[in-house]
Amino acid sequence: MPDAAQINRSLGTIRTELEYLASSGVLSPPQFQSIQAQLPQPNGQPSPYVDPKYVSGGNQFNPALVAQQAQDPNHPANPNHPKHHEWAGKLAHKFGNAAIMGAGATFGADLVNDAMRKF
Repeated sequence: MPDAAQINRSLGTIRTELEYLASSGVLSPPQFQSIQAQLPQPNGQPSPYVDPKYVSGGNQFNPALVAQQAQDPNHPANPNHPKHHEWAGKLAHKFGNAAIMGAGATFGADLVNDAMRKF
């Protein structure tokens, strides 16, 4: 069994980092609140919180479906499709950039390249 003091220290570190991201404007207030609510409570007790948009299961991100769509040259998920960057941006906004960064190198590279072009 993990040490409760270590768990609380780790949770404190995570909360401090989330507060920094929120105060820097990287996380919106709803994102910050949602992430905070999903963290385990003191002494490692799991949070009973479930984000309402995932309760029905209808909004869950399906990487297999996106991979299948990316194979179709007529679908905006395909990296060579003219509307791919617009599609990827909307998807990033809808699911959160973390989900997109984890979904595949193509999406992540597109988002990073778009961001780098702005600087």
